[in-house]
Amino acid sequence: MAFDEEVHFGIINIYAHQWSPFLAGQPAGADSFGAIARDPSYLYHYLMSFPYRALEHITSNMAAQVIVLRFLNIGLFAAGLFIFRRVLLRLTKSSAFTNLALAVFVMIPIVPQLAAHINYDNLLFLLVGWCVLLTTDIHRQFSAGRIELRSIGTLAILSLFTSIVKYSFLPILLAIIVFLIYDAWRNFRGNFAGLKGALTNNWQTIGTRTRVGFVVLFIVGGGLFFQRFGINMLRYHTPVPACNQVLTFEQCSLYGPWIRDYNYSLDQLNPNPNPLRYTASWFYGLWYRMFFAINSKSRDYQNFAPLPLPAGAMALLASSSFVLILVYAKRIFAQPLFVLCGLVLIFYCGALWFDNFKAYMHTGNEVAVNGRYLLVVLPLAMALAWRAWSYALAQANGWVKPAISAAVLLLFLQGGGVMTFIVRSDANWDWSNNTVIQVNNAARKIIAPVVIEGNKSKYGL
Repeated sequence: MAFDEEVHFGIINIYAHQWSPFLAGQPAGADSFGAIARDPSYLYHYLMSFPYRALEHITSNMAAQVIVLRFLNIGLFAAGLFIFRRVLLRLTKSSAFTNLALAVFVMIPIVPQLAAHINYDNLLFLLVGWCVLLTTDIHRQFSAGRIELRSIGTLAILSLFTSIVKYSFLPILLAIIVFLIYDAWRNFRGNFAGLKGALTNNWQTIGTRTRVGFVVLFIVGGGLFFQRFGINMLRYHTPVPACNQVLTFEQCSLYGPWIRDYNYSLDQLNPNPNPLRYTASWFYGLWYRMFFAINSKSRDYQNFAPLPLPAGAMALLASSSFVLILVYAKRIFAQPLFVLCGLVLIFYCGALWFDNFKAYMHTGNEVAVNGRYLLVVLPLAMALAWRAWSYALAQANGWVKPAISAAVLLLFLQGGGVMTFIVRSDANWDWSNNTVIQVNNAARKIIAPVVIEGNKSKYGL
């Protein structure tokens, strides 16, 4: 089980007992989920409440309900993979790299764990890929001297809805807006009359039904967006208020993340304010939590260290790619679509770092540093890495690229993906079902002898 699946399942259950996406106040029994009436990340739960309503009429067995909702989440993530495949093909024009990149991506242990659980990151992954794909469409249109309001309108509406799936989309949206302004200026600068004429002509080519549909969806999306973000800004002066800004201390004390941070803040020694030192530890935490195996059945979140070969391969690949991106930055970012990738990574990772650093300074502990938060932008980082490596190996012999690719794939096959959770676990981690335990034990006996395990130390988070 992922850390917070029971939270997502519980919130889905709450929305399943009303038709409106708006909550009049804090629902009874919901304090362990935080201040959900003002949480701007709510669309996933509201949408998932509809299949849950149907399941309630079919079975009262919670295990069956959870499994069906998990399969729906697998479908969302798989659809996201198909969309990101189109994005990578558009960026790199290389089927070989795209297939390799996605194979490596799904062999990161946290990826199949997240995809197979009830979690809003699965829908976010799909929608971020779609937004980036639409942005590349608009770039193509700008490059051809055209403006198509159908594409721009679709992106605008989709962005409104994605923002209320998870508020962490906002820095990605800002990066997309900055890129489109830059791209429009690059292609239309000095031709404002032509720009206005292109907009007018394109609006006239859109059918009446499409115009009405766009207007209605924009009003609905804008209303849902304002109902959380706008009212939060007016009432609490922040788009995402802390639990204690909305609820009482007694209510918030039942919300695990908030009371954890509160207790840390009382007990903390003075944290080291050096951002460079924190950044090194932050990168380590992200890497570690992409590859570890965690058991949320235990109260201390017992976890095993990452398997050495796939985790080591990622560390080496990521660090060398970062260096090569810096070396070839001028050539890479001369290409507009790689500017888009860079902006998304800088804005999103910068916002994530700032949020984590602020929490560290408040609590004295590195809290909420999770590698899964990077998954929505990792395919774009892979595209940048491909561009840098293609420059670095431009003069290499023909066998070098296939050899490096094969080596990377083989290293990740040494326990990557779901194999990490099979090898780095025991029967205490399994669902309390004899058949499930027997199947997992059999899988451990088959896989463990062929995987280099290295250090199998246990930790508590």
